[in-house]
Amino acid sequence: MSGLDSYAQPGQEHPSAPMPNRPMRPTKLIPLLTLFAATLPAQWQQVTTPFKPTSRRAGAMAFHESTNRMVLYGGLSATPSQVLSDTWTFNGLWAPQPATAAGRWGHRIVSNTVSNKLVTFGGRSPTINSLSSETVEWNGSNWTTLPTVGAPSARFLYGMCYDSQRDVVVLFGGRNLTGPNNETWELSGSTWTQKATLNSPLAREEMGMVYDASLGRTILFGGCDESIGVIYGDTWQYDGNDWVEMAPAVSPTPRFRGMMEYDSQRSRSVYYGGFDGSIAQTETYEYSGNDWVLSPQVTVPTATTEALSGYDSLRKRFVIFGGFGGAFLDETWELTGDTAGTFTLYGSGCDTANGTPGLTGTVPNIGTTLDLGFSNLGAAQTVIVVLGASNTVWNGLPLPLDLASVGLPGCGLLASADALEVTLVTGGLAQFGFAIPNQISLINLSLYCQGIVTDFVPDLTFLGATRGGRAVIGQ
Repeated sequence: MSGLDSYAQPGQEHPSAPMPNRPMRPTKLIPLLTLFAATLPAQWQQVTTPFKPTSRRAGAMAFHESTNRMVLYGGLSATPSQVLSDTWTFNGLWAPQPATAAGRWGHRIVSNTVSNKLVTFGGRSPTINSLSSETVEWNGSNWTTLPTVGAPSARFLYGMCYDSQRDVVVLFGGRNLTGPNNETWELSGSTWTQKATLNSPLAREEMGMVYDASLGRTILFGGCDESIGVIYGDTWQYDGNDWVEMAPAVSPTPRFRGMMEYDSQRSRSVYYGGFDGSIAQTETYEYSGNDWVLSPQVTVPTATTEALSGYDSLRKRFVIFGGFGGAFLDETWELTGDTAGTFTLYGSGCDTANGTPGLTGTVPNIGTTLDLGFSNLGAAQTVIVVLGASNTVWNGLPLPLDLASVGLPGCGLLASADALEVTLVTGGLAQFGFAIPNQISLINLSLYCQGIVTDFVPDLTFLGATRGGRAVIGQ
């Protein structure tokens, strides 16, 4: 822990000396943060194209980075009801592909950015009522079956995403011929492995599930268990070892059959639509690690359930096609998203004698000051403010990093220690201000922080830590 230990090194200012609260010098950290973005309107817009796929629901699509195209595959038609097997690509215009594949619906497609292939599993295939346990890949021109070891049982309406940090496909739940399950599976290379987790969401189907690369977590929301007539509105995170249920103060109502994608440009998960058992919803919610935020929309897509969706990382758009909105549809809609700043918490804090130290943050917009507040502190304590560009790695080491070396075993460093500042405690509270330059290039940049609570009397002692904080800089 050279960054934290440096406070006790000879020749440096001793942390027990009086130090005023002061804003962090931006030059320490801003050059380390290299995410750039432009301001975009935050509305859904329908896209009209000369050619397009036929009306359908419950198919799947995902963005293929090697060809810079959204790839659509399969689905279910209305009348006559039949499982579809066609493949289309989209980059603002739809184009049919000559690829051959079995009919499939109720499946998901994810993009493996390491192998440069799209991956799908199972679904209803090759007929409407048959179930598959195949793993199929798209190589840019065709679909091929991937021979795998230890595949999950045949199922459809599951959740699936690609964990880019660990290079694994994560699959959860889904429904077989008898009902839903709550199994967690991972695909590494050509091997499927079922994960035994201490905690898990209940059995379900038709949930929203994505991988948030900025948090390094799989995010799951909602779904249903039709076998017992239950609709869920819970939010979970999965780190590769265990599922943790979140407790957002604001959340969508229980729903299923909505569309959920990770917006890599704005570092947040977006959920649209869904069915609450009575009414088809037309709300757009965003999640960046703590609470869900309702995004005001003037115009919304016609399709509110079972649309095919994906995120175009080149054109920076959430794209949906088809779905159901009173009828089977063949419309294409796109959402660019807004650039409002957000501050959210993640991870777990470490208790001091006073309990868990608190952390709050103001809305982080360019040209303003991000004010961090620390609470539930002892009178003689000091807070070392950790600020960094990552919450997944620091100096080549994965985060969270055990702070046992500074006397806090089992307590995790949750933000990369790219910059450290010290602020004093007054009346059990402490504050720290970080001036955000008025630079458009900083919009959508993520800044991570944490407070390490210390006591300098009579010697430097590390007492505990806050949860991690994530500031997504807005306009």
